[in-house]
Amino acid sequence: MSDNTTTEPSQINAQLSSAKGAVYEAIGSVSSDPSWQEEGAELKEAGEKELAEARAKAKGEASAERLGGKVESAFGMLTGNQETMKEGNLKAEKAEWKSSAAEGTVPLPSKERLVGKAESAFGMVTGDMEKQKEGNLRAEKAEWLKE
Repeated sequence: MSDNTTTEPSQINAQLSSAKGAVYEAIGSVSSDPSWQEEGAELKEAGEKELAEARAKAKGEASAERLGGKVESAFGMLTGNQETMKEGNLKAEKAEWKSSAAEGTVPLPSKERLVGKAESAFGMVTGDMEKQKEGNLRAEKAEWLKE
């Protein structure tokens, strides 16, 4: 009985459907008409299903964006193009946040990854491309090995 007419899963629509379902269930608990509780349960279930689909879609998109950023960053590193490397890293970071947001969390990098990022930033600021590369490699290694 959902009135959701969109074809794409939406976290907002899912939350609204779940909230509407909760209201219907509350009305049903004080009403003599059991259809309120039944429809409320259906709306909540549909909302939870749509939320899971929307989160999975957002995470999938973020994964593809992150991979694209990593490839761009690696290309920049191999060619010595600091701007391309920086843009790729930025795209990968944005995608990481997007993925975490879909789960309702915040990405928490490891200490080793933070040290690598700081080393990379120091190299970028000082113009020491070798230091920046070392920092990026350290941060990436920590990411892959989950150090």
